[in-house]
Amino acid sequence: MQRLLAVRGTLLLFLALGLGFAQIAETAAPKPAASIWGEPIAKQPFDTQVFRPIKVPAWLEDTVGCGYTLSVMDRKGRIAAAKHGVTISEMGFVDPFYAYYDSKLLKRRSPHVPLGRIEKEIAEYKELGVRILAVYPPCLQAEAYENHPDWRRIATNTTTVPSVDMKKEPHGGMLCLLGPYGDFFIDVLVEIQTKYPDVSAYSFDGLHYGGVCYCKHCRANYRKATGKDIPNADMNDVAFRRYQHWADRRMEDVVRRMQTRLKAIKPTVALVSWTTNAGRFGHFLSIPRNMPARMNLLLDAPDQEFWLDETNRGATIVPAFANAYIWATTNHRVAFSEPYILSHGNPYGKDSFPPEEIQRRMMLALTYGASPSIAVAQPKNLQKELYACLDEVKRRKPWLTHKKPEPWAAMVMSDNTRNFYGRSAGRVEERYMASVFGTFRAAVEEHLPTTVLNDWNLNPTDLARYKVLILPNTACLDDAQVAAIDEYVRKGGGLVASLDTSLFDEFGTPRENFALSKVLGVTYRGLPAQTAKKEDIDINFAKSIGPDYWEKRKDIFDFVQDTSSFLNQGKMKTYVADQSVTFKGAAVRVGLKGGKGVGTLRTRTAGAEAMPAVVKHTHGKGRVVYLAAGFDSAYYLYAYPYQRLILAHAVRWAASAPQPVVVEAPMCVHSTVMRQTKGKTERFIVHLFSDLNTTAFHALPNDDVPLREEVVPIHNIRVTFSSAYRFRTIRLEPAGKELKIEKTPTGTSVVVPRLDVHSMVVGELEAR
Repeated sequence: MQRLLAVRGTLLLFLALGLGFAQIAETAAPKPAASIWGEPIAKQPFDTQVFRPIKVPAWLEDTVGCGYTLSVMDRKGRIAAAKHGVTISEMGFVDPFYAYYDSKLLKRRSPHVPLGRIEKEIAEYKELGVRILAVYPPCLQAEAYENHPDWRRIATNTTTVPSVDMKKEPHGGMLCLLGPYGDFFIDVLVEIQTKYPDVSAYSFDGLHYGGVCYCKHCRANYRKATGKDIPNADMNDVAFRRYQHWADRRMEDVVRRMQTRLKAIKPTVALVSWTTNAGRFGHFLSIPRNMPARMNLLLDAPDQEFWLDETNRGATIVPAFANAYIWATTNHRVAFSEPYILSHGNPYGKDSFPPEEIQRRMMLALTYGASPSIAVAQPKNLQKELYACLDEVKRRKPWLTHKKPEPWAAMVMSDNTRNFYGRSAGRVEERYMASVFGTFRAAVEEHLPTTVLNDWNLNPTDLARYKVLILPNTACLDDAQVAAIDEYVRKGGGLVASLDTSLFDEFGTPRENFALSKVLGVTYRGLPAQTAKKEDIDINFAKSIGPDYWEKRKDIFDFVQDTSSFLNQGKMKTYVADQSVTFKGAAVRVGLKGGKGVGTLRTRTAGAEAMPAVVKHTHGKGRVVYLAAGFDSAYYLYAYPYQRLILAHAVRWAASAPQPVVVEAPMCVHSTVMRQTKGKTERFIVHLFSDLNTTAFHALPNDDVPLREEVVPIHNIRVTFSSAYRFRTIRLEPAGKELKIEKTPTGTSVVVPRLDVHSMVVGELEAR
């Protein structure tokens, strides 16, 4: 169940209206108009037609200022919002109780919205140059719930239709968008678009199907498709995992039909809607998943709630990854990310919120490619600062649109692995997401230009752009993906993979051996035997440990590197050299099959044999590093600095070419590399963001939240571009300062004299 709509800044219009849920519809999709669809995307189980992403309207590609809550602001506030850069905002048309206009489909008209108000609001938005984002919370609709019991979602394996006391809970309950209500929902949207052609886009509070539904329509449709009944919701049952793939396709089909019908009326209309599977940490814990990540490609621009509270790992690398990932789920087109202005997540509030923190959160979002949307209406003590932050985004707009990541390293975030291998909210962080977060952390701190990719990007065309592919415990791969990776490496691409990569298929069913065994140069031999041996410990230390101390110390090994290998360079010579160091984390036993071990693990038991921990291999023209020890997950869960160095050295060694940009800066500086193409103009853009928190890690770590109050400048950051690039000028933006270009043996170098929070190094490329 979703929380109160009042919490969601985008839907403050419904402050008094109660809870907001989300789900979606089904039925056979009409044939899509070719003009609104992009190039085909990789097939998934139960696809009944070629999957094509929606083409993004040109106006949306130029949109940066997405500002919510104008619907609850007076005219003075709206004028100020537009002045500070807001170009699109929400307007309510349907809430969980009523329609706000004379609808032929929803008979209950809101007594709180007078006749003519919508028309008046539309005129005012148009006068201010603000596009209309029409709001309809899809999953709660009291009239539909009361009149159509068969449209109600049934969340457990029963045929009993849910019933609520409509006087106590007048919104009713959740509706199943995978049944006839989905068609009705689309019909209402079509009615709105026909009646109000000035609507530019639509937003829905949680467009998803809730993980499972046992209503009679879902039962009948699943039986028709498979000849089987919907099984109990158990992620350890392959039958249920198959069902979820089927439900994913039904969900996608609803959005596909929605786009087809709406764009037939107005080709430039867009779905700029909330997503529940594109970055926020809490959504990674939604297993079974509410919607497939691939569905984000059917939205013109997904938007995510971007929280840095304790429940969303605010003081970790996760918030940065959240923004990189939502952009990735759009294939690096248009994505929005709304930083929530709250001090802590429970209770939700702005108590003692430093206004300086607003800019930090907005700048972090745009550094990773997502445009920061924002709730414009704020308390008086924050309103002026909020406007100042909107101004800072507006200053940067010339360099925030029409961009793509500059390819070098690609790191996969696998939605199928998260869901079908992670399998539960309690296990997924440690079992899978930790590998992703640890790899991403290492890439950020080592300033490795890394692009996040998805399951569907594991195809020959997409992979060919990158010099090295990173598969952090990407356990679930289908045969087509395996073949694409094999071909990529044989042709010269680099590969770094860890742990159970390719050991499971697309349904999460285990294989006897790695599907990529020949590529990795190893064979699977199971898990290392471990026992939690109670050792003598200091009596004072013993007083502070809990009963789970020994349980947490099962997976402890000694790691030794090969000092003649690529691992032993730079700081590794100081941190490790030829000494044994502690590794605590996940590991697998492997046999060498062409690969060569360059690092070993040994359990801390008498007579234990050494096992391969790091394996290097060549496959065709490509270099491969396989990590049988989960240094990636450990670098998030139980980190040592040497783990970062192993990951970085592996990526650089495997890559088929040096990185295009080298940034010399402290590890707290995030750097991302993008190429902007506007007409005949091409620019190289390096974002620099300081994540320095002067009160970091002073609170209890599990509940720490970044609430930054001051800026410590960072001086003399050097950015060196590969000699493959030719520049007319290089400037520091948005300051407009031209930087002195130095020619070096490796390329073109500039020095950023000072970084406070966020700056961009913008190189104007010479015409080819």
